[in-house]
Amino acid sequence: MESTFDVYAGYQISVTTRRNERGAWVADIDVPREGQEAFEWPETVQPEWRTQDEAIRDAIERARRVIGQHLPQNDDHSWVSTRQHAQTWFSEEAEHLSGNVFTRGD
Repeated sequence: MESTFDVYAGYQISVTTRRNERGAWVADIDVPREGQEAFEWPETVQPEWRTQDEAIRDAIERARRVIGQHLPQNDDHSWVSTRQHAQTWFSEEAEHLSGNVFTRGD
């Protein structure tokens, strides 16, 4: 097992990776703040990854997302709308660069 640490918004993110029974990499996440468990970590299906680096990257991203949901200034923030906005922008840029410019009718 290897541990990786990150700090985000005052929270310490500890990620420990291991191989499961199928040989895939999984990550266990611990997010204390000032030595105490910061909040109850959501129970989710553990994603499996082909490499240890992928498992670490995903775990840190998930931890930051959960922390962000607990920060007061992010109460109204929606990951769905942010992702939708980014996808719309990317699609429009790709269409523009390929010469297939479409206009949207409202």
